[in-house]
Amino acid sequence: MSVVRAMIRYRSDGRATIVLEGEIDLSTAPSIQAALATCRAKKATDIDIDLTAVGFCDASGLNVFIAASRHAAAEDGDVRLHHLAPVVRLLLDVTGTGYLLTGRRPDGQAPRDDARQTSSGAP
Repeated sequence: MSVVRAMIRYRSDGRATIVLEGEIDLSTAPSIQAALATCRAKKATDIDIDLTAVGFCDASGLNVFIAASRHAAAEDGDVRLHHLAPVVRLLLDVTGTGYLLTGRRPDGQAPRDDARQTSSGAP
């Protein structure tokens, strides 16, 4: 059975950091959803997720991260993954979703500041 632990740190500037440890899969994804919901309930607008101690992540975890990112963007917030283990980086590379969750375009460059406005159809 997989296990994931989540520790949340809040900052006064509206940011939160979730430090995850263990394996992220179908059985542990609800724990991560709960940690993200706790951050939203505490009014954290931007959430950083530290994956230093994550040894495995499958599509279930990826789905949780993408859903959280979309939810945050709808509220002018941001969810970013940090300190990716090789297995997580591989998952993001294979699925082409890394730029959504790391703040880096596929070419390794930081996204343009107006990228969100352009994609939303705003001038």
